[in-house]
Amino acid sequence: MRLRLRACFTWLVVLICCCGVAQAENVTVYRDSFGVPHIYADTLSGAAFAAGYSQAEDRLEQLLQNYRMAAGTLAEVAGPDALEYDIRSRVWQHEAICRELFAKIDPKLQDACRAYIAGVEHFMAEHPDQKPAWAQKLEPFYPIMLGRFIIWGWPEGQAADDLQNAGIEPQPVAYRGSNQWVVAPKRSANGAPIALIDPHLSWYGPFRFYEQRMYAAQDDLAISGACILGVPMPGLGHNQYLSIAMTTGGPDTADVYEETLGPDGTYQVDGEWRKLQTRVEKVRVRMGDKIEEREIKVLSTHHGPVVAQKDGKAYTMAIPYMHEAGLIEELYNVMRSKNLAEAKRALATCQLMPQNVMIATVDGDVFYVRTGRVPVRNHGLPTHKPIPGNNSKNDYAGIHRFSDLVQIENPPQGYMQNNNVSPEHMMKQSPLVPEQHHERFYLYFAEPGPAHQRARATLEQLAADEQVTRDDALEIAFSTEVWAANEWQQRLQSAWQAVPDDQKSSDARQVYDQIAGWDRHSRPDSVGALSYYYFKRALGDELAKAVHVPDTLANEQIAKALGVAAESLRGGPGKLDARFGDLFRVGREGGDRTWPVGGGSLKEVGMATPRAVSFHQDDKLRLGHGGQTSTQVVFLTKPPKSYMVLPLGESDHKESGHWDDQAEKLFSAGKAKDTHFLDREGVKQEATATVELKWPPQA
Repeated sequence: MRLRLRACFTWLVVLICCCGVAQAENVTVYRDSFGVPHIYADTLSGAAFAAGYSQAEDRLEQLLQNYRMAAGTLAEVAGPDALEYDIRSRVWQHEAICRELFAKIDPKLQDACRAYIAGVEHFMAEHPDQKPAWAQKLEPFYPIMLGRFIIWGWPEGQAADDLQNAGIEPQPVAYRGSNQWVVAPKRSANGAPIALIDPHLSWYGPFRFYEQRMYAAQDDLAISGACILGVPMPGLGHNQYLSIAMTTGGPDTADVYEETLGPDGTYQVDGEWRKLQTRVEKVRVRMGDKIEEREIKVLSTHHGPVVAQKDGKAYTMAIPYMHEAGLIEELYNVMRSKNLAEAKRALATCQLMPQNVMIATVDGDVFYVRTGRVPVRNHGLPTHKPIPGNNSKNDYAGIHRFSDLVQIENPPQGYMQNNNVSPEHMMKQSPLVPEQHHERFYLYFAEPGPAHQRARATLEQLAADEQVTRDDALEIAFSTEVWAANEWQQRLQSAWQAVPDDQKSSDARQVYDQIAGWDRHSRPDSVGALSYYYFKRALGDELAKAVHVPDTLANEQIAKALGVAAESLRGGPGKLDARFGDLFRVGREGGDRTWPVGGGSLKEVGMATPRAVSFHQDDKLRLGHGGQTSTQVVFLTKPPKSYMVLPLGESDHKESGHWDDQAEKLFSAGKAKDTHFLDREGVKQEATATVELKWPPQA
């Protein structure tokens, strides 16, 4: 017993010395009616400690898995199915680089990371029954490592597209999408900016967001929002001065180089032969009850690691984030900014992946930047296919300054939206057109063509509303409008009138009437929306995808599709007047309850609404599994007022009551709850649980 007490005392001394805490502080965590932690501390370290404790309390296994995935040690637990992910993490050396760079980040953030990890460990020490047998030793730099791992899919995906254009099929990178918009004071009913923060990702796995609010009085820090499980603080959300939102889309930040290989492991540069760099990574893989160790040989040139070989050529990925690990620090600096100028300085470190970023402030400013760590390229080089690597003139000549990036501040339109579109589609008469960047198009980097349904619907809604109220903002955020569906209704009407009455079945007539009277919103209780869905599906795969009515579509095809839709309604939902929410549902996979939901990313039938939900394919029940992950609507008043919702629940413990409660009470109905930002008394009145912690923890 004496030895055990001495060990605890030693651990406490180390924590005090390392984290610079002169004396213990009291930290209070209130759990609101949805189990969301509201953390009140004196210091950032104290708040980070409670964040680690709270996240571990809700989702410990996923948190530990996230770290394993970033470090490349998941296969040791999950088996060979995870080997591909481990190899990728080892190729990019996330763990080794972050271990080295951790000492170079802001000392206050270092302390916060140490405290956060201590909070996770403190929970596991208090609840050994919840600690998995495979739990690894945690390191203070792990949150930084996880941040680096998080961004990697974006530039890696851009480089993968270059490989594909060279006829080489890369390993797939998951699709990512999101919504965001801002309204300036002149178009806001209360005279303050309004912001939507709406990332769209999977509801399961490493990118599932965690909802959190944290306050550190001595550091003047107050943050509400969403974070990836395993980092101390939200990176999407707001503080008491401004909000930050992001969507996928941005400048071209990565390339593939085609290397000329020579004899004995060499490659050519300027007519000379250089030696390929070789590194061996040892990966442990669980095979049943045993652990096997496998050696992975990683070849590299000065451009980056070799990811493919073909016809005597090697292909390397050049990613300018390779020796960087500053994502969490950049977001930390944004979240402690007090105005737009400070937020710009934070963003100017260009550690974010290629993103559309929007800032709104309580001072009334709204700002957009198409950001990323963009290499300065030799003029005229192709950026959509592999670049010849044997000429040093083709190498990067540095990184573009923040001022080079596509951006705009306080546009005269008074609103901006970026639901994964190029800047020309963000507002009507947008000045951010691609022609401005024809010499350096990689700074603009957008797919050609018009905006998609999700963006067009939001654009029209924002442009039409000159005085956006609270209710308007929430309606737009959860909009189930199917843009361009009116064109199909008109075509259906003309086709139906052309069909002889004796060829119209009563079932087909009812389906037609339901579509004709539909308000073009796929709300959960909408009969017309589900009839439209089955009608479009009955047209066949290619026609069903069309957003606009093809000129070639014949009356006979429409009439036949109405009849097939009627049969599908009777055979699937079981009745002609079934509602959209009878088929499209939300709830936990493996759960015993689901609820109707509206909207959805139903691109297969041209029904992508601003409210994004991805569904599993099933004719009896289409269960949501991705889309809106942590929707936030922020009113930048003084102080800000915000609303937020998760699609499922905060906790991974079914018995907690917060496993699927937000799905039932909020998400299903397209609602968001008051965050009670800066409202301690309101939180206390609502709290269902209160946890008192000490930082550093007592021996």
